[in-house]
Amino acid sequence: MGNRSINVKQIKTKWQHYTNRIEPWWSLVGAPIVKESIFRFIPYQVYLVYGGFYTIGVASSILFAIIHWRFGKWFVLYAFIGGFIAWVVMVNYGLLWAIFFHSAANMVLLKFGILQKVKEESPRDS
Repeated sequence: MGNRSINVKQIKTKWQHYTNRIEPWWSLVGAPIVKESIFRFIPYQVYLVYGGFYTIGVASSILFAIIHWRFGKWFVLYAFIGGFIAWVVMVNYGLLWAIFFHSAANMVLLKFGILQKVKEESPRDS
């Protein structure tokens, strides 16, 4: 095989370049579809069978907020509130509108650079 050294910094730089290129599309299209399907549509199916609007809405919003912990404490609160609003939208208007709401919220975060600032300030592995 030979004596190859892996340049971690080069790999990290290439990865960041790739993820920076797809980031807006993930935030505006991919994440809303995936996350709303998991955190709103599936709980909605449970709600249809068992009821419990607030219980299921709060529980799914807490789980949604927890997956955003890496962005910081204030973002977890933002995600919980946004998650509950998306729950209300899902129940009253359907999955497509919940996805649009999520996408619009992410658009605001991207437009004003809030998401980027949060990512830069978040405590992650270097």
